[in-house]
Amino acid sequence: MKKLIPLLAVGLVASCSILDTSFYDDNESMLAIEVRHEVYMLDCSMPYIHGIKTSVDKLYLYTESKGSKDIHELVGKMRESAAGLKEDMSPTFCSLKKKALESQGKSITAGIMGRF
Repeated sequence: MKKLIPLLAVGLVASCSILDTSFYDDNESMLAIEVRHEVYMLDCSMPYIHGIKTSVDKLYLYTESKGSKDIHELVGKMRESAAGLKEDMSPTFCSLKKKALESQGKSITAGIMGRF
C-alpha cells in the first residue's frame, strides 16, 4: 500500500500537465488560419492593420473562452507583437513585424492543427 501512494502521486502530477493541452477544434483552426491570412495580406507599402489586430483578438478571446491554456499563451504573445503595428510605420519596420507575426502564426497554427 505504501508503494502505491507515490505511484498515485506521480500519476496525478503527470495528468495535470495533460489538462493544459486542449483537443482539436475546427473553429480554433479556422481562426488561426484567418490570423495567418491577415498577416499574409499585409502590404507594407500601405499597411492596413485593423484586420490583423481584429483576427488576433478573436483568436485570443476564443482560446480564453474555450480554456486552451497552451494556445492562449502563444496568442497572447502574438497579440503583444500586433499591438506594435501602426498605420504610419516605416516599410522596414512593417516588414520586420510581418516576419515576426508570420512566424508566430505558423507556430500557433501548427500547435492547433497538430492536436488529435
